[in-house]
Amino acid sequence: MNSIRPREVLEMLELLRAIDSAGGGGTRTVLATFVTLDGSVFSRAGAMAVFIPTAGFSGGGIIPVTELQGPLRREIDEVAAGGPARLAVLDLAEDDPVLGFGLGSPGRLEVLIEPVDERLRGHLVEMRETLLRHSGLVCALEIQGPDLGRRTLYRADDPQVRECYQELSPELVETSAGGSVQRTFLCPVHPMGKAMVFGSGPVAAALARHLVDLGFSVFAADPRPGRLKGVDWQIPGVALIEGGWDQARAAAHPDEETSVTVLTRSYALDLETLQGALKSPASYVGIIGPQKRTQRLLAELATLEVQPRPGVVFAPAGLDIGAETSMESALSIAAEILAVRSGRKGGRLSSRPAPAAASRARPRVPGLILAAGAGTRFSGGNKLSALFEGKPVLRHVVDNALATRLDPVIVVLGCAAEEGLRALAGVKDARLRVVFNPLWEGGQTSSLEVGLREVPHGAPGAVKLLGDMPLVKPWLIERVLSEFELSGKLAFPVYEGSDGPEGGYPLAIPRSLFGEIKSIPRDDADEAAAREHWSEAVRVPLSDGRTQADIDTTADLDLLGRAR
Repeated sequence: MNSIRPREVLEMLELLRAIDSAGGGGTRTVLATFVTLDGSVFSRAGAMAVFIPTAGFSGGGIIPVTELQGPLRREIDEVAAGGPARLAVLDLAEDDPVLGFGLGSPGRLEVLIEPVDERLRGHLVEMRETLLRHSGLVCALEIQGPDLGRRTLYRADDPQVRECYQELSPELVETSAGGSVQRTFLCPVHPMGKAMVFGSGPVAAALARHLVDLGFSVFAADPRPGRLKGVDWQIPGVALIEGGWDQARAAAHPDEETSVTVLTRSYALDLETLQGALKSPASYVGIIGPQKRTQRLLAELATLEVQPRPGVVFAPAGLDIGAETSMESALSIAAEILAVRSGRKGGRLSSRPAPAAASRARPRVPGLILAAGAGTRFSGGNKLSALFEGKPVLRHVVDNALATRLDPVIVVLGCAAEEGLRALAGVKDARLRVVFNPLWEGGQTSSLEVGLREVPHGAPGAVKLLGDMPLVKPWLIERVLSEFELSGKLAFPVYEGSDGPEGGYPLAIPRSLFGEIKSIPRDDADEAAAREHWSEAVRVPLSDGRTQADIDTTADLDLLGRAR
């Protein structure tokens, strides 16, 4: 389950109210919403943080603007001063704790920055009211295009977002109209459901507290007078019911999103509660106590023709964490309820299969690096051997490709092949394959043909890169590769050029187009094919074209070095 938790929405509203009460509200308050990492949604997509102008107010989710520097600070200051919402793009280093979140890996993070105004507050309030009705929804956030910053809420059963909600995973939808790209971030918001806790002892009180903190709608019931009036039961957000199953059912209206935990420690009360719980649509019924006791309860209910549905009864309730105290026992039960809701077994994370195992099952996609040309406009020798940031230009391109899932990485050499080999000296990655194009003088198309012949049988296509473009970084290669793997279509980045949208590199070419490209008698056959199939291709939008800088002259190399 990867969605915004209801508690996050409620806490954000409480946070904004607290800021307003402290005099820190108004247009100077800015909300940041995490959207993508390296162009794809990530595990914390939809997470929110509030920026305030000074360090005088503290709390979870609050970041004083005074702690920030550089481009992000300027973006936030402009929005706080009354500017419109905008999408900030941040290049993160390893373990960069930007916005208070350590993402654990480098990459390009996209964050929507918008002013906290009445429109946004109204949006959050509507989300809260929907969740309090125990209904789900999907939040659609425009992050690129003419409606940037617009928020729309959809019912969970709306045909436009039904699949996103059912999968409980954020999505990034890209469309193109009038030559411009529009991106919409869809994030499901799923209610945590209801939890019915029967009993009044220390475990019941601790469990109720855990569950309400997690965002569940909690109902605690016990028919014994005065049992729920102690200090342990002064828990904000927990509905206290002095009654048994019938009274609790009338208050909670249990459904398939409901969890029931039986903790009365009275055989007669447990029997009555279990009878009602097993007849209800609740998806979790947990019982504490010895297994023999539970078996006796279920056997007696069987004589009354009350049978549990498969996979509903958990006895003894809770995950095996070695719990001994009341707090620990309650924690183990709350963890089991979360696991059941998420469809997990509740085992150790370290015992789960590594993600790499799944990725190996996918067909390998090779990279083709074309580096055979003479580069006659470069006056300082062979341009691919020229040093950029301390190493040859070609080595940058190869290292970037090898830092991705491309396999194999095929480098096509031609003119000055010996220099190209020297530039690659010391590369030990077994995926690297170097081939020679004896007809390199015939232009780039001849080198592409040589590379395409090396594409392994069964590969769905190839990703083309140019040997003189050192700024095409691994994050961009991975993004295009992922889009190609998902769609099977031609895929490439798009940025705003002087004459409108332009396609760039890397260029993912499906195998179905290999023959068409070979038949085009032009040196830019693959680019011509991209233009021919523009409308059906998957275009990855770039905020600018800096990654597309190539090196044709010594002046280009100097300019690239100064711009870094």
